[in-house]
Amino acid sequence: MNWTQTHAVVTGGTRGIGRAMVDLLLEKGAAVTATGRTSASVEQAQQDCPRANWLVFDQSDANQRAELVARMQGKGVNLLIHNAGVQQLHDFTQHGEALDFTTQQETAINFIGPVELTQSMLPHLRHQADARIVFVTSGLALAPKRSSPVYCANKAGLRSFAKSLRAQLRHAQWPIAVTEALPPLVDTDMTRGRGRGKISAQSAAGQIVRGIAAGKPEIYVGASALLRVISRISPALAEAIMINR
Repeated sequence: MNWTQTHAVVTGGTRGIGRAMVDLLLEKGAAVTATGRTSASVEQAQQDCPRANWLVFDQSDANQRAELVARMQGKGVNLLIHNAGVQQLHDFTQHGEALDFTTQQETAINFIGPVELTQSMLPHLRHQADARIVFVTSGLALAPKRSSPVYCANKAGLRSFAKSLRAQLRHAQWPIAVTEALPPLVDTDMTRGRGRGKISAQSAAGQIVRGIAAGKPEIYVGASALLRVISRISPALAEAIMINR
């Protein structure tokens, strides 16, 4: 992509991989509109990174999705990066767990929101040069773990959606590319206190942005590349490696 002719929308841009991508895209000369779920997170991001256009946006809310699409009309958006997501530990054998989100809310944020925002943005993206949609899923879309079943299912579903959408756009000869980025465990607020061997958000963002620039349909970040190889050789082995995490 020609970054100086790119207007990227990055959901979930106030922290973690999203924030690192915002910084990197701005550094490369792109215009960036980024979102955060709360007013507090967006206000802080605006102070820290005033070059981006920051918006409060809860992608699980249909009205807010419609408002975002309306605000982006005529802005030349040609890169839509679905990065926003939530992961919570949820043991279905335990009752009375203190959860931040219901199963419905988690699925609305991680799956329904990106799918329906994509649908609403397609007519606009169809007429943009070098248009691309990026879905940030997870290595867990290849093989799930026991501790976050809803998150794993959401990411696997989003991976399947990205594949089908790519095929539909190709069949319709619409000039919109679809990329899926699959990061491993990344050191972010969402994963604090979980797992070992994390890579930095900056490293993950760098690999994703380089993959976008290269036009890759799939970007296997860090250890996800090894998991991909293992899952191709033996899906059962890949699942056995990941399931107890």
